[in-house]
Amino acid sequence: MPKLRLWCRLRGFTLIELLVVIAIIAILIGLLVPAVQKVREAAARIQSLNNLKQMSLATANCNDTNSALPPAVGYFPVQPNNPWPNGQWQPATQGTLQYFLLPFLEQDNIYKSTNDWSWTSYNTIVKTYIAPADPTMPGNNLTWSSRGATSYSSNWYVFGGNGGGGSNITITSGFPDGTSNTITFMERYCICQGVQHIWGESGQGCGPGSDLYSPTWWDPNGADPQFGQLVQLFQSKPLPATCNAALAQGMSTAGICVAMGDGSSRLVSGSISQSTWSWAISPRDGQLLGPDW
Repeated sequence: MPKLRLWCRLRGFTLIELLVVIAIIAILIGLLVPAVQKVREAAARIQSLNNLKQMSLATANCNDTNSALPPAVGYFPVQPNNPWPNGQWQPATQGTLQYFLLPFLEQDNIYKSTNDWSWTSYNTIVKTYIAPADPTMPGNNLTWSSRGATSYSSNWYVFGGNGGGGSNITITSGFPDGTSNTITFMERYCICQGVQHIWGESGQGCGPGSDLYSPTWWDPNGADPQFGQLVQLFQSKPLPATCNAALAQGMSTAGICVAMGDGSSRLVSGSISQSTWSWAISPRDGQLLGPDW
């Protein structure tokens, strides 16, 4: 029998078919990009919450070791007899809360190698102090004069400023309203309106604004929730050009990540009321947090 051969004629895509395929791919990419962006935002938020949790737990460990909480800025654990030793004190005796937490964040080498004041530390990056989604964070994680940047603020109403001597505040005495009802740390843009926040700089590692030696940075009018006045709300992912240096900034449009005195961390919704936010800031106003908490 004669051998039959089957011939298959190949034909190419027509222009219309090619355009249809390209359109389908474009639609799929358009659907995929927002999903990928949401995953990235969620991952960044989880990392920021973990950073805040580590800072809050480090605060508790520091309290257990020193029987006191460090001040937002000042001497700790005690003021030396000669507060200006000209390079004689190591580790530094005066600095920010974020500096005094370093031994409890596995950064003991940075802590011990810093002289006199925490702001003398250069080229020192602490990843725990950097929020992945901070749009103002420099690419090298350093601010002016090569000092380590930070995306977080401590709550001045809890830790206060201490110009002389160690802090008298402890976990048991510093939270009359309860540790689970009081914010200890929160997100805050690294750079806002020219103010560059440094974890070791006097004042800069303490509150959202540049004037950090008094609670007035919470409100230009000096509002204090302890005395019945309300502090201003934070900003939820503002454009760097529109951020307010006197406020905290969340890295997400959904709100702001914070740490609580009990070592937990959570996302606070941008729709929270001013009163509930104020009561969560103050450790001793005697108010219960609102239903929007």
